[in-house]
Amino acid sequence: MIVCSSRRWAGWSATHLVGGCHNGWVGQDKYFHCMASCQAAQKGMGGSAAAQCISDGREWFDQNIKGDSAADSAADQLANRLGRSSGQMSPAGSCSQMCGSYSPGGNFAY
Repeated sequence: MIVCSSRRWAGWSATHLVGGCHNGWVGQDKYFHCMASCQAAQKGMGGSAAAQCISDGREWFDQNIKGDSAADSAADQLANRLGRSSGQMSPAGSCSQMCGSYSPGGNFAY
């Protein structure tokens, strides 16, 4: 079993396997960037600041260590910003709805 992406936060995780990465799950990475940032921002200014710091560090690592493209990093950061701003504006709202523009079309149990 080879994992091509994994994110963990708020007590749940999302993982997809090589081969399934492009079968109905295209764009899932941006969805989870948005979701994590939204959930953190809903915790208040500290959560939003932490989400931004983590996002910036993660994207630096992804570009400089993993070799991800600048375009992919910029798209990740756009999803992070949408999540943070949505979470700040609606602390009791549904992050899955607010990040719906990034929804990969799959069914998630959370």
